[in-house]
Amino acid sequence: MIQHDWHDISEERAFALLNELDGRGPRYTSYPTVPVWKAPVREQAFLNTLHRLGQDNHGIAVYVHLPFCRQRCLYCGCNAHITHEAARMNRYMDALEDEIRRVASEFEHPVRHSQLHLGGGTPTYIPAERLARMLDLLIDSIPGTPDFDRSVEVDPRVTTDEHLSLLAERGFRRISAGLQDLNSDVQAAVCRVFSFEQIRNFIARARDHGFTGVNIDLIYGLPRQTRDTWHETLKAVASLRPDRLACFGYAHLPARMKHQRAIDEDELPSSRERLNMLFEAHRVLGDAGYVGIGMDHFALPDDDLTKAQTRGNLWRNFMGYTTTRGLELLGFGCSGISEFRDLFVQNIVQPEAYADAIEAGKWPLDRGHELSADDRATKQIINHLMCNLEVSVPETSVETGDDFSERVRAAMEHISRYEETGLVERVNGGFHVTPLGQLFVRNLAMPFDGYLSEQQSVVFSKTV
Repeated sequence: MIQHDWHDISEERAFALLNELDGRGPRYTSYPTVPVWKAPVREQAFLNTLHRLGQDNHGIAVYVHLPFCRQRCLYCGCNAHITHEAARMNRYMDALEDEIRRVASEFEHPVRHSQLHLGGGTPTYIPAERLARMLDLLIDSIPGTPDFDRSVEVDPRVTTDEHLSLLAERGFRRISAGLQDLNSDVQAAVCRVFSFEQIRNFIARARDHGFTGVNIDLIYGLPRQTRDTWHETLKAVASLRPDRLACFGYAHLPARMKHQRAIDEDELPSSRERLNMLFEAHRVLGDAGYVGIGMDHFALPDDDLTKAQTRGNLWRNFMGYTTTRGLELLGFGCSGISEFRDLFVQNIVQPEAYADAIEAGKWPLDRGHELSADDRATKQIINHLMCNLEVSVPETSVETGDDFSERVRAAMEHISRYEETGLVERVNGGFHVTPLGQLFVRNLAMPFDGYLSEQQSVVFSKTV
């Protein structure tokens, strides 16, 4: 993939397009997107998939959701629950372990994981001894392939050396720390206070324990952020040389996330200021030697994600960007999502309701979606666009029928209008997204979405 100098891109041109394209839309972490999924899930479809896993000798991805946190961060959009009760966490961990055993008992073939990710919440808020017990069960039930990759999201403020040691001993080599911003005013506004020394010391501790991949998460568009304060955060974090960085746009959805109502909306940056910050991320991190990955990530040139994007086979699932296209994903825990070849399934969201179902001997399934040929082909188009910044129609789409063909024809015609504005360039019967277009990549994906018209009542986040 060709890298461009973001200093040469006109901000005024981008701002003019922002007036035309600024709006809300899906993030496309999946297709069809989660609001389309229905309840109840066909239990037999889920069981049939578990019976099939492993028959092709391919490793799968495994995600485990650990929902508890010590305190509430006001920007948070995750399924996180604040608790200081050991009994509540222990009940949840008991249920999680029961789910792992029950799923593994349905396998008819040996199933191994090539990727394992712990997310939350704060996985390292779970006491180290209890976390180790769950991991030992999981790795025994679904062993790793020879080239497995294990990663974990953490809050450095609650992550002890004991946590780092047990994770390293169990083969975790990638660790992701949610920093978000270094400015003290911004941190106070969102209730997540860090110092530069804390994050620097955490990175050193992680590397000392054997973690070879350190990722830092940042968020732009937070209250009290300015381009200047964001610039300082970017420069400071880049100086620490994390292997990867994520720069997410803050999604202000107070109707859905009640804790976000504590944020003063008058202190939020404008759409133009948010776009300024996205430019700043590309420029500062590009100058520091990082390569833009997909729409909101950055990695060093020798990172596996960079190599995958260069080859044009970058992919993503609910765990984030991945170097392996088409990896099936098995999710455990409350709100855990499984992404199979022909099926999406999400577990019950609330931890207590999830535990109730497990204790009653039921599958904790909440909602899901069985993918049609149209869904699978559209998923390929949107995911390839979001990851590799190319618009192309997969050869398998000939099986999908007239509705798909007409929608794709109309979408490609819609995309062609952006040639003149410089968002895309025509190549090999399709389109390549330019750096300017990369700012609006979610907008470029939306014309292909066959379900978008059904989601008028869904409040999505801002596309830029």
